[in-house]
Amino acid sequence: MQLTNVKGNTWVWEGPQLVGVYQISDKTCLLLDPGSTKLREGVEEALSAAGLTPVGVICTHMHYDHHETSKYFRQTYGAQVCLPQLEADIVRSEESLKNHLFNFTMGMIRTVPRLQNLVCPVDRVIGLGETEIDFCGVTLGIVHTPGHSPDHICVVTPDNVCFAGDALMTEDVLKDAMVPFVFDMADDLKSKEILAGLDCDAYIFCHRGVVYGPVAELAKQNADHIRGQLAACAALVTEPMTYSQFYAAVVTAMDLPVGHPARGLHLERYIRPYVEYLIDTGALALIEQNGAPAVAPKEARHGE
Repeated sequence: MQLTNVKGNTWVWEGPQLVGVYQISDKTCLLLDPGSTKLREGVEEALSAAGLTPVGVICTHMHYDHHETSKYFRQTYGAQVCLPQLEADIVRSEESLKNHLFNFTMGMIRTVPRLQNLVCPVDRVIGLGETEIDFCGVTLGIVHTPGHSPDHICVVTPDNVCFAGDALMTEDVLKDAMVPFVFDMADDLKSKEILAGLDCDAYIFCHRGVVYGPVAELAKQNADHIRGQLAACAALVTEPMTYSQFYAAVVTAMDLPVGHPARGLHLERYIRPYVEYLIDTGALALIEQNGAPAVAPKEARHGE
């Protein structure tokens, strides 16, 4: 992985995605969103080459491609782990993780390594109202940007660099994003407005890229893309559909790759927030069809 300076003591390791680094001293650093186990070997090689030991890991949210190696760095290097409050609540036990990943079986939660790796002790929890924290001797700004996940945050380093996780996608990622995962559409759209109004010198986005200067236009492009995909999903409902039929229609229309039952479960989690938002905003009607929850064009009423 290539180590690239963003500004001052704020760096990124460039690999399949960007891993943030804040250098504390000649020998110590913080890792920001260290990523999945696929990235671990590259991160460790980069740490060794730079002569750095991670004393802290801070994650913008608990998704496996950001947080999966947190436990490893805690166990191997003694690094303190820091997560936002609701994200920490999710990963504190197998049961709380199952509550979040509701459509995965309990057996999967207990046996699939990728899911097991998410369950991790958290040494520093960022409260819902905290906008600044001291972590491993470093003062960090916290910007609460929920939506992509329940308690997603952006972290502003002392160099006025915003490590923004998955709050926005850069243009090259956005063009290939069919159904970007969003936990709560309403919160996500509000958070994009928050990012548009920030005044940081640079922004690091994990998937992927570094942007210098304002990101208001990028935030607008992200919001427009989400709204366009919501409209495309709503347009597929020309007659009543069960939730399963809706998922299948979206997968088919957007040619989304499945190929494995677990991938199908992931796609169901990706698509469900779209149908929920369309129901909440009145774009689709929630109805009952043969004992199953279903959606219909907005003119429909329950039982029709």
